[in-house]
Amino acid sequence: MSNKNFLQNIKLFSELSLDELGIVSNSLKLVTFRAGETIFEEDSAGNELFLLFEGEVCISKKTSFIDNQSDINKTLITLHSKDFPFFGEVGLLGKQLRTATAKAITDCKLYSINHDQFVKIIKEHHHIGVVVLWEISQKLAQILEKTDSDILKLTTALIYALR
Repeated sequence: MSNKNFLQNIKLFSELSLDELGIVSNSLKLVTFRAGETIFEEDSAGNELFLLFEGEVCISKKTSFIDNQSDINKTLITLHSKDFPFFGEVGLLGKQLRTATAKAITDCKLYSINHDQFVKIIKEHHHIGVVVLWEISQKLAQILEKTDSDILKLTTALIYALR
């Protein structure tokens, strides 16, 4: 599968023309991770977006218990290459701290693009920026909506538990 064909399957880039996909493709870097390797850690600095080309990746967050000071990782989602997922989008927006940990479950091939490369592309090709940033905003809105719902459920459960 060519990079352009691969990119067409990723929702983030599905609305781009073949020429625009070529521009994005030229800025991608292929990276590999062995099963069990950490791609990035929660709270670490990050400035890259990742596109899962082959393999499976686990996205998790640290959870602490008051009586037990050790952190445990709670799996939020398992990503499969057959679904053409992207992750690490917050890092693409700027030099932000990672909001979760990404770990390779199987040997993985990923493409990455960093913040500086992305800014260079969108300064020269505004339509690419509009399309990609729109898709990122949609994904972040879905995550925020789910988080709000989860907080409401937890708050309600806590109120009932304390009665």
